[in-house]
Amino acid sequence: MKILITGATGQLGRELVPRLLKRRGQVTLLVRDLEKAGKLFPGCALLRGDVLAEGLGLRGQLRPDAVYHLAGNINLGSYQNAGVLAVNLKGTANVLDFCAVNSVPALFYAGTAYTEKGRNVYERSKKAAEELVEASPIARKTIFKIGILVPGAAGAGAPSASALYQFVNGIARVLDHPGLRKRALRIKGAPGAKLNLLHADAAADFMAGETKPGKFWLTHPDPVTLSELAKWVGEVLKARIIFEPDFKMTPHEALFHRLSKPFLPYLLGDNFPSHLVGAPRISAGFIKRSVAANLPPAPGAVQARPL
Repeated sequence: MKILITGATGQLGRELVPRLLKRRGQVTLLVRDLEKAGKLFPGCALLRGDVLAEGLGLRGQLRPDAVYHLAGNINLGSYQNAGVLAVNLKGTANVLDFCAVNSVPALFYAGTAYTEKGRNVYERSKKAAEELVEASPIARKTIFKIGILVPGAAGAGAPSASALYQFVNGIARVLDHPGLRKRALRIKGAPGAKLNLLHADAAADFMAGETKPGKFWLTHPDPVTLSELAKWVGEVLKARIIFEPDFKMTPHEALFHRLSKPFLPYLLGDNFPSHLVGAPRISAGFIKRSVAANLPPAPGAVQARPL
């Protein structure tokens, strides 16, 4: 089987590509940066291209048996709205056009579980993209509705650009403010709410083995709660982090909530079905190592420069 993959160098792609190479046969990666992709996947076939370009920026005809469309922009919104819409919606439309022109019979699309509430530009763009996939004439379409990805358990210390770590970095920066001498921060949210974090390797394992058309929920069947996250993150930051449904905010808490507005809806919790049986639970040790690895440098700290 000849497979073309977009978004191979992202968090999910880094886990999925090696699994497809072992299971499926010939794999070609559509990438913007050949050097970066070559270091990640030495010996793998690479094509320079871009999902934002007509025909994906490829010259000549390419007829893969399947396309895995992983490329996406995970920013939750604000000043990057145009970029999110471009990659998630226009990029998907271009992939579908490519499949139509080249008679590709199968598409595997990495969507999100968070499509129904339209709370930010990311959710709205991914919902619209999923609807495009559903309406396309491609013979076999497989849609993976994925939770909030964090690195695979084996790579717990690896830096991540995910919304979760952006949120945690915001907590760390607010706690460093001189006005918060008690090292405590209250955040609006339901302590018992569940945040659907999922190891990227668990999602990749399922995707590499699933070939049937349809929708599959790659969400954690036993998500962590906000109270658990508050405890674990607080232990790393040496602070009390408290989730409460409602309270009168201090000026510093109000500032944090304004800066974190795109992520706040996720602190109310969501309940999803799941096709993942026996997925490893997100552990306290994993969260602590990941948070420590992704913290911003302390004010005035000297950062080491690569030689």
